[in-house]
Amino acid sequence: MATAGPGAAPVVIYGPAGGYAALRDGLAERGWRALAAEDAGFEWPEPCGLVGISDGAEAALRRALDAPETVDVLILIAPTAIRPANGAIDSGSAALESRLHEVQCPTLVVFGQDDATVAPEATSIYRERIPNCSIAFVYDAGHDVAAERPEALVNLVADYLERRETFIVQNRSRVINP
Repeated sequence: MATAGPGAAPVVIYGPAGGYAALRDGLAERGWRALAAEDAGFEWPEPCGLVGISDGAEAALRRALDAPETVDVLILIAPTAIRPANGAIDSGSAALESRLHEVQCPTLVVFGQDDATVAPEATSIYRERIPNCSIAFVYDAGHDVAAERPEALVNLVADYLERRETFIVQNRSRVINP
């Protein structure tokens, strides 16, 4: 279903209004058919890669749990569904957290290094409970990774969509700081 690029399926993005534009456009430049679930006339493609940004990560995660046959790969960016920093864990979040082990597809969870919206312990919860889960941090970014470091995020997401893995470099590495 991809119009071009390495993906066998389109990539659907859930996220705050406008928060996904840089990611959608960056993926499109790399040959992916990137769609926003909020776009008028949106029709759900199956199967697809699924990206959830911030609050949109909860919708993406629920889709991966409730209709696993429709999701090839799951990417959660600054997800607030589990352990928000304000400590507001409601029964829906607790129920979602208890189902993380049911996620069947390769999963990448991305956090901004300086994210003050998501509690730090959320990283280990995702990593320990979702089978086949990778965690990545984007340096010099807070909760709005897509706006603060769009190029880094596009590279990270495209790399994971293409290879189902990502290459992480230390912040002070000579590779990125010659």
